This record gives sequence, structure tokens and C-alpha cells, in this order.
Amino acid sequence: MTTQQTCSDDCGVTATFPPRHWNQTQSETTHQRLQENPEEWSRYHTLYTESRKNWAIIPYQEMIRWCQQRSGYTIGDFGCGEAKLAEAVSDRHTVYSFDHVAVNTDVIACDIAHVPLDDERLDVAIFCLSLMGANFTDYLREANRTLKLDGQLHIIEATSTFSDRAQFQTDLEALGFVVVSVQDVWKFTHIRALKTERRPQTTVKLQF
Repeated sequence: MTTQQTCSDDCGVTATFPPRHWNQTQSETTHQRLQENPEEWSRYHTLYTESRKNWAIIPYQEMIRWCQQRSGYTIGDFGCGEAKLAEAVSDRHTVYSFDHVAVNTDVIACDIAHVPLDDERLDVAIFCLSLMGANFTDYLREANRTLKLDGQLHIIEATSTFSDRAQFQTDLEALGFVVVSVQDVWKFTHIRALKTERRPQTTVKLQF
């Protein structure tokens, strides 16, 4: 999982990329389908690789640069795609890479609403163009569960994705985070937040 359909106008992504049903379907259903038809996942990433050649900023490269300036973190890359982050920074961090389909043996194939990690295992959780699925709020709940107290959450999405960025931040805080910064990076929004002591509200549902 690596980019949003609404990038189409701003980021040079075609209207059919990713398949609309990825955003409209529960992640559990998408996971089952991609396990049975991994070529759909492969086609998607082939298109993504071609599309990003025209981007002035590539989000996963921004996160690689951020990680390379630090060391010793345990990082969860939720919706890692081709696992470029782990490839670049595993010499200085412990990286857990999650996606529907494992591009290599270091990637854990799973629904990122339910990752096989113990509570409070991570220092950093990264969602780099990966909040796809009707239940993407569940991915962020999972980030809260697996992050240590004061652990860092990074979300990078196309700015055009957000219909109400302020409301998105408010809802994210209702999930037990405090938003530290919101940065515009070319045509993307980078949100950095920290896990707090507050328990996530059970009824909150984030929307784009």
C-alpha cells in the first residue's frame, strides 16, 4: 500500500491507481483478496514506481532521510510496499515492515489493522501513503497499541486527500496522540504526533 487515489490531480497518478475498491473496502477483505491474487498488488506497485518518477518529492525518501539522522529506534513501517525504508536504514534501526504482500522475506504479510507485535514495542510508527481502506482508523489504533509512551507517529499523505485537515488532527488526538507538527512538503502533508497517556476514544473514526 503506497499511495492514495486522490493523488491523481496533484501527483501525476492515474485515476485508476490504486483500485478504488482498495479505499472503499475493509482491509481484512482486501488482504484476503491480495493473498489470493498477489499479481494485483504487483501491478499496483509497478504503476506507483512509474508514477513517482515525475514527483518532486517522494515521501518514503523523506522518511529515509529522517531515519538516517537518528539511530537505535524500533520502527514499524505500516504499508511498507517495496520495503525501501528497511532496505535503507536497517543498519541503524530495527525495522518491522508490514504489507498485504511480502516483497521479500523481511516483510511481514498481514492486514495492518492487526500486526503481529506486542503492545508498546515501537519507538516510531510510519504511514507513508498507506492509509488506504474503509477502516484506516483501525491502522492508527494499531499504531497507538504498538507504540511506546511518547513514541512517534509519522503520517504522510497527499494534501489533496484531506477535506478538513484540522478535523483530521482533532480526531487523531482523540485516538490518544498529540500532534507535534504539520508540514507541507511539496504536494504532501507530513503529520508528526506523539503517543500520550490518554486512552483512545472507541467511537472516533477518522475521515479524509
